[in-house]
Amino acid sequence: VIETFIREQELWLKLAGDEKGAVIDAAIASHGRPMLVVEVGLYVGYSSTRMASQLRAWGGKVISMEVDPYHAAIARNTIEWAGLSDYIEVWVGHSENLIPRLCERLPKKSIDILFFDQQGTKMHLDLDKIVSADMLSDTAIIMGDNVLRPGAPQLMYWTCVAGPYETQVISLKEFKEDIVEDWISISYFVPHSPKASLPMVIPEAVEQLAHDTEGIRWQSVEQKVTMEQWDSHSQRMRRQFAAVGICPPEAVPWQDEQGRSRVHINPRSDRPVPPAG
Repeated sequence: VIETFIREQELWLKLAGDEKGAVIDAAIASHGRPMLVVEVGLYVGYSSTRMASQLRAWGGKVISMEVDPYHAAIARNTIEWAGLSDYIEVWVGHSENLIPRLCERLPKKSIDILFFDQQGTKMHLDLDKIVSADMLSDTAIIMGDNVLRPGAPQLMYWTCVAGPYETQVISLKEFKEDIVEDWISISYFVPHSPKASLPMVIPEAVEQLAHDTEGIRWQSVEQKVTMEQWDSHSQRMRRQFAAVGICPPEAVPWQDEQGRSRVHINPRSDRPVPPAG
């Protein structure tokens, strides 16, 4: 319904819609039956309702964190209208202040999917806190939205190069935009990897890239950034990612016979592919 409204009104909303929604569906299917999804960055509640509408079939739920109380209020109405209030908890505040609440209220190894949809240069910090608290299940999937545009260099370096993860990206266009490439990352947590015991260390070159990323993010807040500027930024990020070793496998969505977006993601390498059905 939200997607239809945007198309009919020719509006733009910063949400995980259309092709990105298909990536969310594929990640849930890849995991199997996740019981708990934690989302950082609720916005108007599109992705949380999309996830919870599937999780409720087996009693799963979503906890979504949102720093903006106005967005949280809109999302709560969206969730109520969708009939999913029993399956989605909305926590308002900064993620660094809310993550300790996760540790207090939930058992260890309880997060099956961790979906980051907030400021890209903060994602790795939240991931480090959650991992350090041993909150990820052994089969957890970590997803990062907008990791190419404007970018999440530290998260991508840690999940693609130095940390205990198997990462792939889905290359797609932003919702309602046909020019600018973006990535959504999918990382399988590998807790028994030798890398799992290493502290998170981000090289200076990656931190500098994050500084550049913040520059265009703030520019987009304070003034208009053209599609050509965003396209140039995305292509430059690709090159600079490769220069520091961030070269994940890529896939692209396609349309099925009904015109619905579909995407194939690689299965986790350390377990067999579950049988169909």
